[in-house]
Amino acid sequence: MGVETSSSGTQHFSDDGCVSSRKPNATVSFEKPERANELKNHKIYKKSKASWLQRNQILLASSLLNALFILKQIPSFQSLVNKFFHLQYKNLDGTYDIGKDDYFFVIYWIINLTIIRSVLMDWVLEPLAIKIVGINNRKALTRFKEQGWSLFYYTTSWTVGFYLYYKSDYFFNCDHIFIGWPNNKLDFYFKSYYLIQMSCWLQQIVVLNIEERRKDYVQMFSHHIITCLLIIGSYYYYFLQIGHVILVMMDIVDVFLSLAKMLKYCGYSTLCDVMFFIFLVSWIAIRHVCYNYVFWHTCTKSRDLMNADCSRYAIYGGPLDVTPVRCYTDSTIRYFIFLLGGLQIITLIWMYLILKVFIGVITGKGAEDVRSDDEESS
Repeated sequence: MGVETSSSGTQHFSDDGCVSSRKPNATVSFEKPERANELKNHKIYKKSKASWLQRNQILLASSLLNALFILKQIPSFQSLVNKFFHLQYKNLDGTYDIGKDDYFFVIYWIINLTIIRSVLMDWVLEPLAIKIVGINNRKALTRFKEQGWSLFYYTTSWTVGFYLYYKSDYFFNCDHIFIGWPNNKLDFYFKSYYLIQMSCWLQQIVVLNIEERRKDYVQMFSHHIITCLLIIGSYYYYFLQIGHVILVMMDIVDVFLSLAKMLKYCGYSTLCDVMFFIFLVSWIAIRHVCYNYVFWHTCTKSRDLMNADCSRYAIYGGPLDVTPVRCYTDSTIRYFIFLLGGLQIITLIWMYLILKVFIGVITGKGAEDVRSDDEESS
């Protein structure tokens, strides 16, 4: 994410911003070794199993989905296969609890998201990039498709997530995030939203490891692992409301980032500059100010507000008409605080790099890209 300075001395916003400047080609001779190494790595990737999985992901995902539909027609498999297509643990009042069988629904949506992402990128965004936008560069085309998918997904997830947040009793009220724990009566839309978000982040880990590696692989992989641990852990321990708030905060920033990149690829430099500024402001305001307030609130007040007496809840082996509820411990709280802190550390590292790039561009001192590969290489 940020500005790239190519070996030829060209400085340009490759991912986040749109301001560009050109310098004399005094260092053009340094481009050849880097370019040769890049082509070598690309050829190695093309022969790898990961590349084969990436090229055939629509076929593989569609085959799995068709297999599920076929098995659903066989009576002996129906009860098992139906778990992939329907939410489990429905209460008598129409709400839903959580349980181990929810992973069937998550797997189903990992398959769905793989198909939707691939179809949108290859059959919609690629023709659009080539025929309408005029992109004929391999890496730029890949980035355009990726950002188009990100814009589509994060706009959808944030819209649904914010609507659920607006209708909740913890809308701009952090105390109510924890009051009333455990939140084990979920409506259909909230449970579907949370499990699909979980599916998306797990699917992103798969995508990250089957597509060609980039400079920011370690940061992105660490970020995705922490995010998945937080989503899965918050779901298991009924900390869904704090997870929901964090997802809403994170998604809106990614909407602005993806939109800025799309505007840049489409050639709308002025609009891209405006959107990059909005992205930068939102990143600081939401991912640092708002996030750290929620983080502080969780550290200092969550235990008292939840005030869980685990003796109130049934345990496995208890009355058959009582749903078992797992309870948290102080170690559980510390575990989540540690992960939330780790997520903020990664975000702070990115913030430093974004500001460094931004300052380098506006002062004309040049900048070095530290998150993405050079898009001008074909």
